[in-house]
Amino acid sequence: MRLFAAVPLPADAAAAASELLPEHPALRRVRPEHMHLTLAFLGETPAGRLAEAADAIARGARGHGRFRMRLDALGRFPPAGPPRVVWLGAGAGRDALVALGRDVRGALAERGLPFDEKPLQAHVTLARVRESAGPDDARAIARAVAGAVAAPLDVPVDEVVLFESLIGSGGPRYTRRATAALGEVGGQR
Repeated sequence: MRLFAAVPLPADAAAAASELLPEHPALRRVRPEHMHLTLAFLGETPAGRLAEAADAIARGARGHGRFRMRLDALGRFPPAGPPRVVWLGAGAGRDALVALGRDVRGALAERGLPFDEKPLQAHVTLARVRESAGPDDARAIARAVAGAVAAPLDVPVDEVVLFESLIGSGGPRYTRRATAALGEVGGQR
């Protein structure tokens, strides 16, 4: 099973995020229903360890209250040279998301579940640049990202989901395998 732990974007926020980029044939857009903030990418994981992964996600989420996050900056990876990914980054609420990700990753590590240990980047992938994109396409996309102003999107963060990703010819398909709800803080949701 190919697994990752993430905070999914609500449908309204995902729809608004998908409208931020101008159309360009060299961009392969992420479908709104697939938009999320990855906390940990586990990759190929034996099916027999699914329950351990679900338990780790729940343990990592424990003690974290619900919060709001603001997505308000367009960016790209890498930050210089030809872009490969265009993303929407987190501003307010970023520290809470990073803390949540740190605890989820810590719980995975305690169980000996391997995951990609690259630093957590608080972002939602909006599009990937097609491999067939030429230098003119790359420059146009880089200019569009540099000149774009993202209207802030306020997003509730109230759960962590363990997704299975199935890659097929029609693109990826994500299936929820476990969900860990975040708690209430100060009696507020």
